[in-house]
Amino acid sequence: MREVTATQVLLAEASPRVHFQEFTSAEEAEAGADWMWWWVDRDGTCFGLLAQAKILKVSGRRWTVDFGYMTKGHSQSQITKLIEAAEPYSVPAAYVLYCGDRKYRATMECSRTHRGVLCRDRERVGVSVACALVAQEAAKFHQNAAGVEVFHDAVPVEDIASPVEGLDGPVHSLVRELDEELARFLRQPQRGARRVAKELLRPLERIRLGQFAGAATLERPALTAGALFQNVPADRGHFSVPYLDHVLRGLRTGVPDYVRDVMEGRTPSAGMANGLGGIVVITDADALG
Repeated sequence: MREVTATQVLLAEASPRVHFQEFTSAEEAEAGADWMWWWVDRDGTCFGLLAQAKILKVSGRRWTVDFGYMTKGHSQSQITKLIEAAEPYSVPAAYVLYCGDRKYRATMECSRTHRGVLCRDRERVGVSVACALVAQEAAKFHQNAAGVEVFHDAVPVEDIASPVEGLDGPVHSLVRELDEELARFLRQPQRGARRVAKELLRPLERIRLGQFAGAATLERPALTAGALFQNVPADRGHFSVPYLDHVLRGLRTGVPDYVRDVMEGRTPSAGMANGLGGIVVITDADALG
């Protein structure tokens, strides 16, 4: 099935826990994105991302995701447009990957494992999410194998919405002079929206540790109103944008008005509807209270 159909099926099956409102006027060729996703905790803490849906495809023994797709008449790839499209919303850009079941992935060649299980044989990875910066790096360095690389780093949506494997481990940062609150966030287990942000950041930090570039230590006030972390290093390594800021700007202390509209059954403003395929809200993402 196509990405649009897969998303419609996913959200219909996930309702009513997952609130969503689909718009009909969004042009993917212009916006470079499909849906805004938000995880909202009971205390109002929330995390948002601008997502584009992609299907992990197979042709013979070759597995691909068209991250480098060029829309006719446009000079930028969709992945670059997606990252830029996330800027006005002050949220990270991401891909929601539809990866099928284990039978579908049986011929995928990936020797790496997750907790002793082959990458392709993992459970709960049929719908997974990865930061667009991870995909951008994979497309740059792995080209035809980028789809498998991003699949390896993608996090099952089920695992960040309803984790079943216990506490999440620490994220190790190359930046040493971190704000104390941010350092504690990376080091200690998280729940709910905080966990979603941390898991999206995890592969970026791993990639950053392998990049030969000096780490920025200067901190600057966050430009995003209501951001949970107000001082985030502008370190970028070899990424196209500062990666910590790109992800953590989506972690907020309060719910944006347009998200509240969806939660309470109202239609968001015409401006939101014109730029997106829809908005998804996952509430009470296993927050502690």
